[in-house]
Amino acid sequence: MRGPYRRVSHTGLDRQAALEVVNDAHVHLRTVFRNTLLPVSNKLTLSNALYRLIVVSIDSTHLIAVFLALGAAITNAMSQLCLRIGTTRGKTTDAVLIVMLTNITILLPIVLVAYYPKFKISTVSVISFIAAGILGTLLGRALMYTSIERMGASRTAPIVATQAIVATALGVILLDESLTAAHLVGILLTVTGVSMIAWEASQDSKQLPRRKLIAGLLIPFGAAVAYGTEPIYASYGFEAETPAPVGLVIKTVAATAGFLLYRRYRGTVLPSISLASNNTKWFVLAGITNTLFLLCYYLALELAPVSIVVPLHITSTLFVIVFSFLFMPRHLEQITWKLTAASTVVVIGVIIITLSGG
Repeated sequence: MRGPYRRVSHTGLDRQAALEVVNDAHVHLRTVFRNTLLPVSNKLTLSNALYRLIVVSIDSTHLIAVFLALGAAITNAMSQLCLRIGTTRGKTTDAVLIVMLTNITILLPIVLVAYYPKFKISTVSVISFIAAGILGTLLGRALMYTSIERMGASRTAPIVATQAIVATALGVILLDESLTAAHLVGILLTVTGVSMIAWEASQDSKQLPRRKLIAGLLIPFGAAVAYGTEPIYASYGFEAETPAPVGLVIKTVAATAGFLLYRRYRGTVLPSISLASNNTKWFVLAGITNTLFLLCYYLALELAPVSIVVPLHITSTLFVIVFSFLFMPRHLEQITWKLTAASTVVVIGVIIITLSGG
């Protein structure tokens, strides 16, 4: 059975040095609490409680993984909203290709500079990251982008958030990760919140035939299954000691190749893309924020279990709601109190899953 956190020494001197700095700061913080705050009074039960909660119980590696997962959540929300604006007049196929090409353009030079010639690639890691690319980067994105175009980001994101249930279940079955009663409560809340959102979306689409409505709701659920499976394959790649950025390049190149082969099968290799188009600019911005999301997400997966990282990163649902309310035109994203309440239930559920994981 795995320990709660993976080894991180193979990822490079820079990250190892960063971990050492965090550990030193953690030790210093313990010393400060022990020598200053706690001796003031043995009856300061609140201080003792805070000391035990904040200083003793928090592992520095876990803390880094949490911040990375939250960074993934924020950048993922930004990427989805950029896609929502771009797909008002642009095509989903354009968005998929432009985002993946942007991923490769940013990630490939980073990998070549930081890891050449020691990429630490093995047969297992290549197969694992190719599978992650086909499922998450290609299939998951295609389904999610289609759903964003049809339903909007604020309704798609909470449904896609059910990937936490898929990832947690597969993590327990395949990766020997633990599942507690609190996990089950969190999953129940998540399912309840998503059901409320699905119902609210159905009320908004009463004019649609029942068959089309069900098909429309199945699209984001399909994306959730694809995204929930992806980190399992990525974990196998990390077990082979391939660094996260290298794995990202492998999976993105595989997904791009798969997309181009699919387009060739359909008779058109490349969609018509105008670089001067305003939609293209939004897709490029979505690609940049998506690349930041991928880096944060995969580095977090390398440090902590799937059952911790995935539920925490899908709090992007909440960020989508907040950013939509603050910045998005009302004709693109309609934020209702029912949607906000349901999304809050989803977020509470994933937070419970997060705090009970590990």
